[in-house]
Amino acid sequence: MKPLMRPSRTAKLNRKDQLLMLSYLAHSLKNGFSLQASVTLLPVLWPRQQVLMTSVVTKMTRGEPLAQVMLALGFSKTVVTQLVIALEQGNLVESLEQLTQLTQLKNAQLRKLGAQLAYPLVLVIMMVTLLLLMQNLLSSQLVNHEEHFGDWVLLGLAILVAGVAGVGLRWFYLINQQNHQSLVKLSRMPVIGPVIRLYIHYLVVYDLGLMLASGFSLSKICEYASHQTPGSLQQILGVQMQRRLQRGQQLDRLIREEPFLPNQLVLLIKTGANRTELSQGCLLLGRTLFLELTQRIEVMVVNIQPICFVLIGISILGLYLKLLLPIYGMMQQL
Repeated sequence: MKPLMRPSRTAKLNRKDQLLMLSYLAHSLKNGFSLQASVTLLPVLWPRQQVLMTSVVTKMTRGEPLAQVMLALGFSKTVVTQLVIALEQGNLVESLEQLTQLTQLKNAQLRKLGAQLAYPLVLVIMMVTLLLLMQNLLSSQLVNHEEHFGDWVLLGLAILVAGVAGVGLRWFYLINQQNHQSLVKLSRMPVIGPVIRLYIHYLVVYDLGLMLASGFSLSKICEYASHQTPGSLQQILGVQMQRRLQRGQQLDRLIREEPFLPNQLVLLIKTGANRTELSQGCLLLGRTLFLELTQRIEVMVVNIQPICFVLIGISILGLYLKLLLPIYGMMQQL
């Protein structure tokens, strides 16, 4: 299979519009339309994106691969590869429904995260405004004070907040990329790392279940995955697994040593089940991992607001130290 060409420059869909497109396709395919017919209906069903969807129809009519079209629309390599695998295995409707659920979960959690951060952010803005006003009002009286402890506290806090904001922006950038390289970096980060590894386990187990159900052996699955979208999670993982199997590494050891493969696969393989039962076990494990992923994300989002309030508490302490310590020093000199 030839590697895909770099997608042409075109307008990209935001997260909300990507979810709408996946939902449109899933609903249309579920009602008996073919993929080509479903894509052809998009300009009619989606008037707001009629121009962009018309260009998509034109590209696919010319024979441009679905993967290349979706990459040009802004979908991540990992998501596109999962759709290509599902399309070739005849499970596109189920895959679209799963991806729609994942995208809905991600968008819902991002909205919830924004709501969680809104109140602390308002408090921070009000506190900074108060600090600047107090600084201007008392600047003439405190110009000669020698107490700088509060200044150092606020400076340290500013550096901490800038660092946290930088890490947060880095998270969002890597999550939107969602290729193998970005997922590796995210999986090694504190706090978010375990959630990302669980997400990867879900994707890998789900794709594995689909291909086992289609009659693929493990070696064929690795070979097939290695020819998918370059740079995607599935392609890089397929190449790595294929090389290790060719070196004669034991399967159970390979699974345990690969951080992107869940250890539960070893238990499924050791049951001695046939390929059909193994595929059903992988799909069931995938649904279990999805539920666990949902719970982990909920807990992580809920825990963010208390951390913000701790930072605000430190900020208030710094504000008091900056304003009151110089006044206290002036009173001692009277």
